[in-house]
Amino acid sequence: MMDIIPSTELRDIGLSFSRMLFYKDTGDVSEEVYDVILHQILSENWQAQKEFYNACVNGDADTKAAYHAQYLGRTMGKLKDHVDKFLVELDELYEKALTKDLALHPRLPLILAHNDCVRQTFMRVKEKIDPIVAQTMYS
Repeated sequence: MMDIIPSTELRDIGLSFSRMLFYKDTGDVSEEVYDVILHQILSENWQAQKEFYNACVNGDADTKAAYHAQYLGRTMGKLKDHVDKFLVELDELYEKALTKDLALHPRLPLILAHNDCVRQTFMRVKEKIDPIVAQTMYS
């Protein structure tokens, strides 16, 4: 996601396919997604990054929440960019799939159904984050 290079620190705060989740029914995003994005943003300020990391691994919810509040606009902007790019990729894959011969690619309907499920999930996430991004741009 977003060209993130795995590291021990990132794994400690939640960089894992089993924890970095987008929820189809609600459009919610797991806390770990926000933590990993913010950790990457804070790479510009190693002291802040270290303090945020320590808050994450030590369960310091107040410090963690303060960082998330301070960087909400940038975090949501990065998440929005990722979601938007992924939706474009899914559209491109759909168009490419339409050019394929089902006799040669019999699993294509299954792949398209999966991609549609992913698209629906990302659209629900987008519906939630776009208003937040718009609001943080003007505050």
